[in-house]
Amino acid sequence: MYRLLIVDDEPLILQGLTKLCSRLTEPELEIYSAGTSQEALIWLGRVKIDIVLSDIRMPGMNGLELQGEIVKQWPRCKVIFLTGHSDFAYIQQAIRQGSADYILKTEGNAKIVECILAVAKQLDQEQLVDMQLIEASQQRKVALPYIQKQYLNELIQGDDRSLHSLRDKFEDLQIPLDAGVPCLLMIVRIDDWGQRESLMDKTLFQFALDNMTNELLSPLTKVISMSYDKNKMVWFIQPSEAPADQGAFKRTFLFVREMLEQIQLTSLNLLKLPLSLALANSFSEWYDVPHKFERLNLLFHSGLGFGSELILLEPEFMPQTNNSSAEMRLTSVHFNKISYLKSCMENGQEEATIETLEELLAFASLSGAFPSAVQMELYYLLVAVFLPHGLLHSSNDAHTDQDLGRFTQFERYRSWHQICEEFTSYAKNIFEWQHAGMVVQEHELIQKIQHYVASHLSGDLSLSRIGEVVGHNPSYLSRLYKKLTGKGLSSYINEIRLEKAKRMLEQDGYKVHEIASELGFLSSQYFHRFFKKATHLTPQEYRELKRDSNV
Repeated sequence: MYRLLIVDDEPLILQGLTKLCSRLTEPELEIYSAGTSQEALIWLGRVKIDIVLSDIRMPGMNGLELQGEIVKQWPRCKVIFLTGHSDFAYIQQAIRQGSADYILKTEGNAKIVECILAVAKQLDQEQLVDMQLIEASQQRKVALPYIQKQYLNELIQGDDRSLHSLRDKFEDLQIPLDAGVPCLLMIVRIDDWGQRESLMDKTLFQFALDNMTNELLSPLTKVISMSYDKNKMVWFIQPSEAPADQGAFKRTFLFVREMLEQIQLTSLNLLKLPLSLALANSFSEWYDVPHKFERLNLLFHSGLGFGSELILLEPEFMPQTNNSSAEMRLTSVHFNKISYLKSCMENGQEEATIETLEELLAFASLSGAFPSAVQMELYYLLVAVFLPHGLLHSSNDAHTDQDLGRFTQFERYRSWHQICEEFTSYAKNIFEWQHAGMVVQEHELIQKIQHYVASHLSGDLSLSRIGEVVGHNPSYLSRLYKKLTGKGLSSYINEIRLEKAKRMLEQDGYKVHEIASELGFLSSQYFHRFFKKATHLTPQEYRELKRDSNV
């Protein structure tokens, strides 16, 4: 839908143009009219205008001056000048200022319609070009480092979807590693930022640290890194040449291990950043990267890991979390799933919420006899996610308050299966509450719109004005109203006008022109055409028919 503003200081011409444009079904137009340039400026200050059809010669600010104001507010707005003057100087200046077209009033209605259609098509083409530009190579080049980091983050979080078509994704994202070759993981923790408190400063120093480390490792390796948490970065490392045998992996591992101290010293001397580094003890297949990352991350969370300026090597016989239920623990993969679960609930994604919740609950069910440490930890983490939703919907519901109280008492449960059922049931309840709340708000919105329309039939019933009253974008409001009621907002307004027109015509105290004015029509003639199109009777014929039937 495009918004068309018609500007002309002659009322009959303004009404005629409005009527002409209102007949168009394609493109869909929302039409505004202004009798002066000042009125036009008011509209331009309220809503985004796409097309302006304006006279050039008007008292006060002329059309050319108005065009200058238009492009300041809406640079992509197309201006069509309509005038009775074929003065070459006007045409030349209008074209120079970037008008979309110039039409003489003597060329007739068909030419005006043709011009509006052409301008609408031009706007369509510009939108298409904009979309193509977003996908253009230069834009992609700028965004590529960000997209790479997002993808690598999915890899270390254990997102199974990130492993699908790994080679194609590496190629598409220009990741300088081989999807068919194992990689060596290294985590670098910045121990102290010093006086660097702003996000910009930290980002710049992380960038410098990235370049410095890549330069130090470049002779024998190819690498890519990503930021993780506020103080950590992760490096993915492979041999610089395709390894012909295990010897290449051993040489690369030895080189990286012996360069850790150099990386640490160079950072301290050049960047004044004290670092701690943790290096994996072997190269990992890509599907095992999340597990290897978790093992490395654990080194910073126990024992020596709480110190500073450390060089930590992954122990050869570090306990395996997936071999014994007694040693199972929640990892960063599970914490990321909990974050994803929270996001799904906030966005109303019921299917994804239930699926993620069941995955987490199923993992904890394998952690040993109830209640295991993993089960208790996951329980309270999930309560923290569910509790805000429960509180939001419990303010006026005593039964919900009671359920919420039971839900937060771990000691009342006798099995993990019982907890699983409770969480799943509660998740479904939350979406039922959300849906019920949405229905109530939608009903209130429809009532508010209909009340405003009924009480302002003689006033401004444009989508923009109604949007201002109810607090929604006009285009969104139009789509939402049709979705909820099955009919367009314009159709509803016409129905209300028609019903009120019939009631007023059935009373002898109103003249036709008074009814037209009361219902917000530009003229009696416009009302006459509207009424006859809807009822196949003129207003006078309808009045006489009703009078005869009453007799």
